[in-house]
Formats: sequence, C-alpha cells, structure tokens
Amino acid sequence: MEINQHTSDYLIALLKSMVQSEQPPEKPETVDWKELINLAVYHQVDEMVYEAVKKLQQGPNEELQQSWEKLHTNNQMVNLMQQAEAKMIIKQATEGELYILPLKGALMKALYPNPLLRQMGDLDYLVDEKKINDFIPLMKNLGYEAYDVGLEDSHDVYKKRPYVEVEIHRRLLPPTEENHWHTDNIWERLIPDEENPYLLHMTLEDLYLFHLLHFEKHYSMGGSGIRSILDQHYLMKAYREQLDWDSIGEILPKMNYVEFEKMCQGLAECWFGEGEMTEELRGPAEYIINSGVFGNFEQYQQWSFERYKNEQGIKTKKGYFFRRMFMERERMEYIYPSIKKHGWLLPFCWIHRLFKSVFCNWGRVKMELKDFKKKD
Repeated sequence: MEINQHTSDYLIALLKSMVQSEQPPEKPETVDWKELINLAVYHQVDEMVYEAVKKLQQGPNEELQQSWEKLHTNNQMVNLMQQAEAKMIIKQATEGELYILPLKGALMKALYPNPLLRQMGDLDYLVDEKKINDFIPLMKNLGYEAYDVGLEDSHDVYKKRPYVEVEIHRRLLPPTEENHWHTDNIWERLIPDEENPYLLHMTLEDLYLFHLLHFEKHYSMGGSGIRSILDQHYLMKAYREQLDWDSIGEILPKMNYVEFEKMCQGLAECWFGEGEMTEELRGPAEYIINSGVFGNFEQYQQWSFERYKNEQGIKTKKGYFFRRMFMERERMEYIYPSIKKHGWLLPFCWIHRLFKSVFCNWGRVKMELKDFKKKD
C-alpha cells in the first residue's frame, strides 16, 4: 500500500484530537478522503477517525459518507458481539472452575475513554495447559467451530461466524522466542479477581512488559501499526504513576528492549502527547505507518529471510523457500508436539503442513510463490 505523507500526517492529527478531546483540524486540500479512510482501515483505527471526522465542518461526499456509515455499523456490530462473547466465555470457564486470563485487545479496550473505539481482530485468553482440552466442549457448546485445535503448540483457534474468532493460548510466548523466559513462569505472578477467583489478572508490570513483547514481536516480524502506539499512550495515561519503574528498568536490559521501549514512549508522546518528532524517531514512525495494523507481507518476508540467513547460512531464495516448506525438526516440534516422542512422524507432518497451507492459507502461499519467482 503506497501511503501519502500528507494523508498519514492528517490521520495522526485526527487521532490526536480524539486523544486530547480537542476539535479536529479540517482536511487539507492535499489529502484525499478515500485515501484517508483506506489508511484508517489499514491500521484498524477507522472507528476513532470516524468519530473525529463527524466533528468536522466539511466531511466526505455523500457516497463516501454512506460507505463509511456502513463500515461503522459493521464495526460496532463486531465490537458488541466480541464483548458479549467475551463475557460468555469467561462466565462459562469460571463457572466450570477453569482459570482464564484475558489478553491483548480485550485488556487494551478497557483503557480507552470509549472501549468501542478500540477495535480488535480476535479474543485471546491464556489458560492452564493441562486444562486446555476442557475448552473444546465449552467452546462448542457456545456455538464455536474448532478451527485449529490440538495441532499447534501455542494456541487453539475457534470461530463463530461471521465475526468472532477466539484463540485459547497454552503459553504467552513460544520457546522459540528470545524472551520466553520472562513469561514461562507467568502463572506464579497472576492475581485472582476479587470477585471471581478463576478470572486472573496480570500485575501492572507484566501487563506493560507483555504489551512491549507483543508489539515488538509484530514490529520485528513485519511491522505493527499506529494502534500499538495508541495502546502505549493509554497504558501510560492509566498506569504511569502506579508502575514499578525500578522493576521494569531491571528487566528491559535483559530483554534487550531498552531502545525499543524508548522508541514506543517517544512516538506516543510525539503523536498523541506534547512531544516532538526527532530524527531518531522518523525511521520507526515511517516503518509503523507503512506496516498497517499487523505488518505487511514484504516486511515479514525480509525479516524471515534475514533470520534464516543468519541462523542457518541460507543465502538464496531457493534455499529459503525449501527450508520454509520443510522446516527443521526443532521448529516442527513446536508446531507438532507429537514429533518430540515420535520422530518418525516428521515427514507426515511436513505433508500435513503443506496441505494445510494450500487449503487454508492459499492467498499467503500465492504471495510467497510470487516472491520466489523474483530473482535472488
């Protein structure tokens, strides 16, 4: 997606007006309404931008306005369904004496002045790995389809069409992630809810660090968008005075996140506070704006290729593509835990993964094949 800087600057200005509860600036002539809407959707901040545009004296033409109204109505429907489903899942889990920890977007929404303005793609929960199979009948009884259950070591996926997707996580970070050591013992630090002992909460410090871990994971693997910086702003607004910064200051160097956290804080202040854009922040700002909410495929491909080149000495796209199709046993064990005890299953798991990619993720496979055809 080619992004006009005038459009991205105006998008940030509209978001800042909402954050600061100020009258938004009128659209400059250099900005096209359709490009603005597309960019807002690309970053999944279109609800907040929509509310800002409603306050303008001169909005989009009638055709675009009607289109945006439909998008808004759909967004609100998704939002309301997600919130209703979240309450139902937590209710059913805790009544069944199953511990459950809400994650990611569900936690961030509560920090926004209006939770409906913070959009999210799916519902995420951490559960006791030993009890994860107990969620299969629970989710099916709630009308969910078991979309990808028991096949991956990190999480199970359930869907209730047309709008709701749920990920039930066994762990916060996989063992292949550099900083998994911090989340491996997260259960020792979780806090039971005062009214519902089976509903769990992170400490504020873990909430903040997990935000950084999740943000950096997407950032390094292909990018993460403006919404992550909005989350950073609202985390600071809600908890800056309550966080144990001495404890956080001890952990950040161990994670190698000192500079990353500095960038997050700097951009949050620059875009949504009183900070100023510096040369140090311009590169990350441009990268984030071009990334969209979950990063883009080209950036992910570059990251993935560099990782294989550094870790395994693979220097050509042919070698990279072959290794992507037939991953080494260590990574396959993470996706298919049964290989740990039954190594002979490895070739069959390669075949299963290949067929799953073709039938379930054909769009992504086509993009990889298209990139493969390009010259090294």
